[in-house]
Amino acid sequence: MKTWLNHFWEKMRNSYWLIPASMLLAVIALSYGLLAVDNLVDISQYRALKWLVFSSSEGSGAVLSTIAASTFSAATLTFSVTMVTLSLTSSQFGPRLLRNFLRDPINQFTFGAFISTFIYCLLIMRVLVINTNHIPNISISLAVVMVLFDAALFIAFIHHLTSSIQVERITAEIGKELMDGINDFLPDEYTENKSQGDFDDAITDQPSSIIRADSFGYVQAINHQALSALAESENITIKLLFKPGQFVLTGAPLVEVWPVIHLKSHIDKPIRVCFLIGKKTSAEQDLEFTVRQLVQIAARALSPGINDPFTAMTCIDYLGAGLAFIATRNLPDCKIRNEQGRLLLIKHAITCQSLYDACFIVIRQMCANNPPVAIYLLETLAQLAAIVERQEDQHALIETAKLTLNSAIPKCEMAHDQQAMLQRFENIKKVISNKAS
Repeated sequence: MKTWLNHFWEKMRNSYWLIPASMLLAVIALSYGLLAVDNLVDISQYRALKWLVFSSSEGSGAVLSTIAASTFSAATLTFSVTMVTLSLTSSQFGPRLLRNFLRDPINQFTFGAFISTFIYCLLIMRVLVINTNHIPNISISLAVVMVLFDAALFIAFIHHLTSSIQVERITAEIGKELMDGINDFLPDEYTENKSQGDFDDAITDQPSSIIRADSFGYVQAINHQALSALAESENITIKLLFKPGQFVLTGAPLVEVWPVIHLKSHIDKPIRVCFLIGKKTSAEQDLEFTVRQLVQIAARALSPGINDPFTAMTCIDYLGAGLAFIATRNLPDCKIRNEQGRLLLIKHAITCQSLYDACFIVIRQMCANNPPVAIYLLETLAQLAAIVERQEDQHALIETAKLTLNSAIPKCEMAHDQQAMLQRFENIKKVISNKAS
């Protein structure tokens, strides 16, 4: 249930209509509430509030009509500007970034404010049409306040939108999201503990059964708690063959179950239900989700059509910062056991090599023909070499640096650039060897 709720909340956050719809419902309730207050309170009786009193229903209707028309036009303009920005951002940085703009609360709040003011004015105008002898002064005054607020909000929205498409800000926001994700997925500080090792050989030596997927799509979330409870009740061990973020085909092996003699047909459906499979990836259980966003920006920047090495370097900076943060955290155990120590569930292990590959494998392949980016990548790895203490981190770092060097050197025509790459690679090896000695 918790996994489903987390997935539902993540889906709502990524939708553009959540805040506008909430504001619309709130303003409908506000309009009826203020109209009830106007029926009970006559502010014309108070001398200090005389300036809020409207003398005629025609003038009040004209004010509300003008506000409604202007705010609806502003809402249309806001939506159009947002769509144009989304189109430009998608073509420049990739469609994965549309999620970041759609979930931006300022964009949603601005659009919701204009629509809410429009609907509010229509509801107040309805009362003026029904009863021309009664002027809801408090409600009309609030409409004037709302349009003044909308005017200031529109200026702030234009500033926010123009600054939010700058590559420095985009990468900084994704970098912050990456740090937050690392903090959520890897909450424990790094300690010198024993490695996870392999799971029980006695189990894997036994015959196993395969449960296959009955649909295709991206694995968005997995209910590990329900799978562990099922393994406990059925006295079985379940190994996950997919992790969140991967694409599964219909009929592909989804999980492996030991021992085969305990497998019952009635557990097929409960196991499949624990996998939320959808049309796109989701971030709630996928540590590499934001990594892929930065990698996509860097890959597009390194494409021949754009050829923007500085954007790729900026992405490398934040990927390096993420790996430096991961180096200070314990990697989670991929095995879930019960209180008696029996193995219930085997998840995909988060390894240092897999994290380095997710961050740099695409970038190092695409920067083979781009010496400045290859040199910068080796410089970032040199900084990481001075930070990482875990042997797995050091091994993954050296392997990444070696592959970067081997792919870039043969395609580099300048001896000076080749020497620069070799020098940085030697610096990395020297720092790592000093740590080992």
